[in-house]
Amino acid sequence: MAIITISRQIGSKGDEIASLVASKLNYELITREIIHQKAESCDLDFKTACSAYEVEEKPGGFFERLFFGEPAYTALFESMNYELAARGDVIMLGRGANFALANVPGVLKVRIVAPESVRAQRIADQKGVPLSEAIEYVERHGRHRRALIESIYHDTISAWSRYDLVLNTVAFSAEESADIISTATMMVGKKTDKEERKKILLSMAFAKKVERIIKKSITTLAYRDITVDVLSGGKIVLRGVVSDIRSKETAADVASKIEGVTEVDNQLRTTELSF
Repeated sequence: MAIITISRQIGSKGDEIASLVASKLNYELITREIIHQKAESCDLDFKTACSAYEVEEKPGGFFERLFFGEPAYTALFESMNYELAARGDVIMLGRGANFALANVPGVLKVRIVAPESVRAQRIADQKGVPLSEAIEYVERHGRHRRALIESIYHDTISAWSRYDLVLNTVAFSAEESADIISTATMMVGKKTDKEERKKILLSMAFAKKVERIIKKSITTLAYRDITVDVLSGGKIVLRGVVSDIRSKETAADVASKIEGVTEVDNQLRTTELSF
C-alpha cells in the first residue's frame, strides 16, 4: 500500500488520527523515539540540527537562523525522510515529509486541520489552561512549524496543492478521518510497485547523503545548488554551480571517497571567468 505522510496543525487531532490509521492498516508509525534514534546517529556537526528536526521546532536565535540556512542541513533532513520511508508501510508524521517525498510514487500526502478557535479550545480543555493561554500556545506552535519548514524546504506548510487529502476535524471525527485516510491509502497503493519504490527511496537517500557530505566540505551557492544523481553500479553525477575550479575538484574528490561510490561524473560548472 501507499506510504502516508501526515502534516497536522496543533490541536487538530492529527496525532490521534495517525495512531488510528496505523492500527487499522497495521502500519509502522514513525514516532519521536524513532526520530530520536536517527538524530542520535548524526555526527557532531549535525547534532543541533537533528535535535530541532526531532522536536519539529526551529531554534530562535540569530546564530541558529544562519545555522539552518546551511544547504547541508536540507540534504540531511531529506536523506533521513527517504531512509525512514524506505521501510515501507509507514506513517510519516510531520517534519515536512510531504515536501521531501513530493515526487516519490505511492505516497499519500495528508493535511489535518481545524479552525484556530476550535484547536485552542481543545488545547485548553486538554491541558486545563485558560483559553487565552491556549490561543497563544497554538499561535506560537504554528509559527515555529512554519519557520522550520520554510528554513528547510523553502516552501509554505499551508500550500494546499502540496497535499492529496486535506481533512477538517470539525467536519470529520478522528475515527471517520482515519477511515477516509485508510481507504485512500489502499487506492493509491494499488498503483504502486513497492519494491521499485523502495529502490527509488534508497537511491534518493544515498544521493542526499553524498550531497550533504560535499556541502559540508565546500561553500555552495544559494542560487545554484549542487545536486547528485545516482546511476547503476554506484556511479554518481554531480551537477550545479560552484565558485571555482578548486571547489569543483574538491567536490569530486570528497564524493569519490564515500563508501558505495564507484565513479564520479563531475558536471559541476564554475562561476570563474577563464581566458
